[in-house]
Amino acid sequence: MKLFNVIKAEVKDWKILGGKLATRIVLDADKGISQDKDGKKFPSYKKNYAISKAAGTITLPKELKGTGTDRQVNPPNLRLTGTMLDSIKAQRATTTSVEILYADGLKVIGHSKRRGNKPKRNIYGLNDKNQQFIENYFAKKMEKNISKFAEKDIEIKLEFL
Repeated sequence: MKLFNVIKAEVKDWKILGGKLATRIVLDADKGISQDKDGKKFPSYKKNYAISKAAGTITLPKELKGTGTDRQVNPPNLRLTGTMLDSIKAQRATTTSVEILYADGLKVIGHSKRRGNKPKRNIYGLNDKNQQFIENYFAKKMEKNISKFAEKDIEIKLEFL
C-alpha cells in the first residue's frame, strides 16, 4: 500500500456509509428522534390524531389510497403508510461523497418545518450522533489502512562518503 492510499476513500466506502446513514435516519425516525443538530425527541401527536392512528381509522387523501397501516403513536414515528421512510436511499456515491435520496421529499421538507400549529419533526440531514458515526467510520478505515501500511518492511540504504 502506498502512503497516499492510507487516507483515500473509495466509492464502495461511500456506498456502504450511505446505506448505513439511510438506515440510521429511518431507525431514528422509528424511535421518534429528530435529525436536528441535537437529536431531540419528536413532539407527541395531538390527542385526536393519536387516537385515530392507534385505531387505524385515518383516511388518506385519494392520491395515497386506503388507510394508514402503522398504529404506533408513542414515540411518534412519521410512519403512517411507510412510504416516506421507505423511500430514503443512498445513491450516487463518488470517491468524496454520497447522496441520501428522500424520494418523498415534499413530505420530508413539510415535516422538517413548523407549519402553523403543527410541530416540527425533522428527518432531513444528520444529527450530531450520526455526524459522529461518519467520523468514526472513516477513523476506523484509516486505522486499518495505517496498520496495513505499517506491516510492510521499509528498507533504507545509507551511504557514507
